[in-house]
Amino acid sequence: MSEYMPMIDEVYGLLMEETQSTPGAKVENNKFCLSVHFRCVEEKKWSELAAQVRSVLKDYPKLRFSQRRKVLEIRPTIKWDKGKALEFLLESLGTSSFCSR
Repeated sequence: MSEYMPMIDEVYGLLMEETQSTPGAKVENNKFCLSVHFRCVEEKKWSELAAQVRSVLKDYPKLRFSQRRKVLEIRPTIKWDKGKALEFLLESLGTSSFCSR
């Protein structure tokens, strides 16, 4: 997962720049994924904002786009679940050997 973090940081910067023209849009870097919140964006601008996000992502095939309730999410195209997250955290903390016993 850590190999995606520089790419996520790069896309975060691009999204911050691209969405600044959309009042109410908020880009959030959640370390392992990005969120573009549009709760405070005028409804008539929602599709335009989604198009801006998709435009940035077209150059990043290893990231996928999904839409949730009033938020656009950008995540790596890897199989990721709570178990994988726990393994990653344990490895990051240097305690992964406890799980292999």
